[in-house]
Amino acid sequence: MTKIGDRASKEWSITAKSILSIYRNFFFWVFRRPLNGIQLAEQFVRTLLEGFLTIVIGSVVMGMFIAWIGGYFGSLYGAVNYIGAAATFAILHEFTIMLVGLLYACRVGTAFTVEIGSMAMSGQLDAQRMMAVEPLKHIVIPRVVASVFSIVLLLAVSIGIGLVASAFFLQLWFNITFATVFDNAFMLVKPGTVIQAFVRIAIMGFFISLNACAVGFNFTGGAIELGKAATKSIVINFMYVMVIQLVTAILVTYSRWFTDVL
Repeated sequence: MTKIGDRASKEWSITAKSILSIYRNFFFWVFRRPLNGIQLAEQFVRTLLEGFLTIVIGSVVMGMFIAWIGGYFGSLYGAVNYIGAAATFAILHEFTIMLVGLLYACRVGTAFTVEIGSMAMSGQLDAQRMMAVEPLKHIVIPRVVASVFSIVLLLAVSIGIGLVASAFFLQLWFNITFATVFDNAFMLVKPGTVIQAFVRIAIMGFFISLNACAVGFNFTGGAIELGKAATKSIVINFMYVMVIQLVTAILVTYSRWFTDVL
């Protein structure tokens, strides 16, 4: 048991050092020369398409959850007219940010880790270095920058689907009409409410993609180790998403950044 614990501790120590190394090198290379526009566009479309279906399904389930909780307690306490306002504010301020961050880490982040880890395992990264091509510049940076933009669009999709799904199931399950839901739906929503959501998800997108690329970039071993690397990528990004969610929620609430609603 001690040997297993020591081995696991050593593996996580190596992973932490790899991530810190990528952080340092990323900010060194990102400003060296202009990004390759073709690679950036390819990664943007790729991440958008890979994350789209997962986030659509997750947003529908989120809408069902909000509809059930809102419809049940709204009917129980006679607050039906305020369900739309509460649901919209909750979706914009917290629910979709957490949902999109976690699903993006699972779907896109893990794909980055496995893809780049496979490149490292097959020697493609070393081959680029032998040709005086910095792999971080051409492989990691386009994926990270593209993720920041694609996750913002995916958040917008999630917000729209979450609102429509919650209204649909409120009518289906509790006979609360669309007019009732959307009559006061945006009563608590101000421009700052929307801005803070997109700023927070962009921060998540940056760290999710950079962490995922870092785990794969310094990967060594075979297929079994690559599976472990993918698991590490998910665990690390789950922790990052929850911490970023908590810290940014506290900041925007108590500092009043972007929060012109309360």
